[in-house]
Amino acid sequence: MISNNKNNNQKQIVTDLNLSIPSFKQSGLILFSMAVLAMPVHANVLDSGFYAGFGIANISAEEKGQSSRENGFSLIGGYSFSKYFSAETSLFNLGDHTDLGMKGNGASLSIIGSYPVLENFSVFGELGGMSVDLEIDESKNLSYSGTDTETLQDGRDSSIYYAFGAKYKLNNWTLVFKNSLVDLDADMDIFSLQAHYHF
Repeated sequence: MISNNKNNNQKQIVTDLNLSIPSFKQSGLILFSMAVLAMPVHANVLDSGFYAGFGIANISAEEKGQSSRENGFSLIGGYSFSKYFSAETSLFNLGDHTDLGMKGNGASLSIIGSYPVLENFSVFGELGGMSVDLEIDESKNLSYSGTDTETLQDGRDSSIYYAFGAKYKLNNWTLVFKNSLVDLDADMDIFSLQAHYHF
C-alpha cells in the first residue's frame, strides 16, 4: 500500500514537471516575440518626432537681367515620420535687395524625402510652397523703367519651390545644407545652412 502511494506520488511529480516545462517554453516564446516586435517600434520612435531650428541663407534674386545677392535667416519647425519622410514649415526673411528695391518676409510648407547614405549622413529632396509679402521700392529698382508693366510689385506672392541637399546628424542635432529654387516675381536661387534640434 505504501509502495503504491509512493508510485502515485512519483507519477504526480513527473506529470507536474511535464506541465511546467511547456509552460516555461511558452513564456520564453512570448517574451522573445515581444522583444522582436518591440525592436522596430523602438527604431521608429528614435527616427520620428518633432524638431525645431534656425538657418541662414544666401539669396540670389534676378529680375529682367538685374540681379542682387543678400543674406537672410529662417526659423524652422517640422516633424519626422521616419528617417525617410518628414514635413516642415518655416518663417523666413529674404534680406534687403537694394538693387531690385525688394525686401520681404514669408512662410513655407514642404514635404521632404530623405535617403540615408551613411549611418548619420543623408541626402534629400524637398517639394513645397511658399508665400512671401514683398515690399518694393521702384525708385531703387534698377530693372524698372517707366514703361514696364511686368515688374516687381508690392503685395503677397506665392510659388511652388523645390530643393535638394544633404544633412548630417550628431546626437540630437542635425546640420542641413540645401539649395532651393523659387519662381516668385523675381527668380531666386537660395543656399541655406540650418541647424535642427530633435526633441
